[in-house]
Amino acid sequence: MKTVIMEEMSWKQIKNALADGYKTVIIPVGSIEQHGPHLPVGTDYLLGYPISREVARRLGKTLVAPTIRPGLSEHHMHFPGTVTLQPETFKMVLRDYLSCYIRHGFTTIIFLNTHGGNAITLRAFVEENENAHPGVTIIFPRTSNASRLSNEEEGIPQGISGSHSGHAESSAMLAWYPQFVDMSAAEEGFTGEFNEEKRNIMNTVGIHGVTPNGILGDAREAHAARGIRDNMRQAKEYTEVIQGMLSPK
Repeated sequence: MKTVIMEEMSWKQIKNALADGYKTVIIPVGSIEQHGPHLPVGTDYLLGYPISREVARRLGKTLVAPTIRPGLSEHHMHFPGTVTLQPETFKMVLRDYLSCYIRHGFTTIIFLNTHGGNAITLRAFVEENENAHPGVTIIFPRTSNASRLSNEEEGIPQGISGSHSGHAESSAMLAWYPQFVDMSAAEEGFTGEFNEEKRNIMNTVGIHGVTPNGILGDAREAHAARGIRDNMRQAKEYTEVIQGMLSPK
């Protein structure tokens, strides 16, 4: 197959893929939100494609659905361009996506999250639905080591790498979507410890209460090579986690 991205396929190609055993679908779940002065508001949903494509390749017989966007981004609403859903609206979108792919005949549905603000509600949705559709497996894989290992191997402190628009995420955008990155506007953001106090400020005041420019990390030295390496690391870990979740218990 030339592509596993369903948006790039015709309905007949998707039908033929299903007939050929492509019964697993990855649904990336992203957001539309500020990503500092140098990255586009579509960063999270855009980055869902390269990671999902690589995971699909490693799993085999897997297609990638259109990314769900927007997501839950209330803590970014201080910045123009951010769009956020209400949690109940977000769950309804998840439900309708799920229903569509079940109706088409997919039997394994993987929600792959690319925005941290979605995680709690997405996990609750999957738990509510994982046993509601006989013959269909619904999972929400999470990884824990890829980011830490990446920082260690790259020799980048966590504060610089960051969790939002810093060295790591900016490198990923340079790797896959350099046409949307303005490195002349890249800046240092908050590079201290993102502890419980800072998290509480972000969740109550908004992320601008922690970082006025919207960056957690330092984007100035980002480079595409790291973005490509990170994608491979993350895809490897996601694949292993997914295979473990799908293994017979």
